[in-house]
Amino acid sequence: MTQLLILREHIQKMYQRYSSFFQVVMRFMIGFGLFFAINRVLGYRPILSHSYVNVIMGVISVIFPLEAMIFLVALFIVLQVMYVSKMLAFCIGVIFLILYLLYIQFIPKHGYVLIAVPLAYSVGLSAGAPVLLGLLFGPAGVLPGVIGVLLYYLFRNLITVASSATTDSFDLFQVLIDQLVEDEELFAAIAVFVVVMLVVYMIRSLRVDFSFEAAIIIGIVSDIILCLFANYLQLMKLHMIPFFAGAVISLGLVWLIQFFRLSLNYAGVENLQFEDEEYYYYVRAVPKNSIATKSKRIKRFNAHLFTDRNELLAAEMEDNEAVPDGGNRENKEDS
Repeated sequence: MTQLLILREHIQKMYQRYSSFFQVVMRFMIGFGLFFAINRVLGYRPILSHSYVNVIMGVISVIFPLEAMIFLVALFIVLQVMYVSKMLAFCIGVIFLILYLLYIQFIPKHGYVLIAVPLAYSVGLSAGAPVLLGLLFGPAGVLPGVIGVLLYYLFRNLITVASSATTDSFDLFQVLIDQLVEDEELFAAIAVFVVVMLVVYMIRSLRVDFSFEAAIIIGIVSDIILCLFANYLQLMKLHMIPFFAGAVISLGLVWLIQFFRLSLNYAGVENLQFEDEEYYYYVRAVPKNSIATKSKRIKRFNAHLFTDRNELLAAEMEDNEAVPDGGNRENKEDS
């Protein structure tokens, strides 16, 4: 554990020292991965499906703020769908516009959630999304998390509708809505997402040792059990090996994020009691894990002063040697 804390301290110091560089790299990787995932799923328009387009969009994600990135993602999806059906693309664009005007505009930080949740589901890390949101947001993360799940299944059903489209009319959008309403897996996924998130929030709020770590493990296990139960009821169709592999990877990633975000030393817990004019307080204080850095003291020597001191010491030694000789001469003269 000590070695991990030392490694964390080194990484945090390196990040603080080169924060601008790391932020640029992370935003580029997120933008590149996001548009790569969109092209892999909705790569209808050939001119937008090349690898260099993903690189360009990653660079643009570095330059522009989050709000612009969300707008670019929505525009990119609309342009891809427009290649198949203009009417369907128009309806998808209206949905994105309403979502922005009524929600993202007022809570911009939830835009990260709306992007991250569909991306996590698309790469098989669905188990980690509700656990991480339960740790970071609590009940406030239910709404953006559910919208993120809806967007993922919207895109998945959009692929089916677009691939089977024979006419370009408003009926395609009606078919898409009907498929969403009849999609039992969508409602099962939302139920699992909400239950796991609330379970994680309740456990990490307990005043017990290692509550955050227990919340992560119990959250992942709860997600596995609920998904297997839904699969047994034929509400979900799980591929077991990718599902369990994604759950294990999600466990590792969420624990790593929590370790760098907040690591507590439960051996130093203190229960405090104090009062003011209105209340009497019971406080449980848990210190954060930290490694004390060794302070290095550097003593500087001035070469000129050092030479002067040597000369003074040499002169004093000569005087000390001269004093006994003088004393002997005086004794001889007296005799």
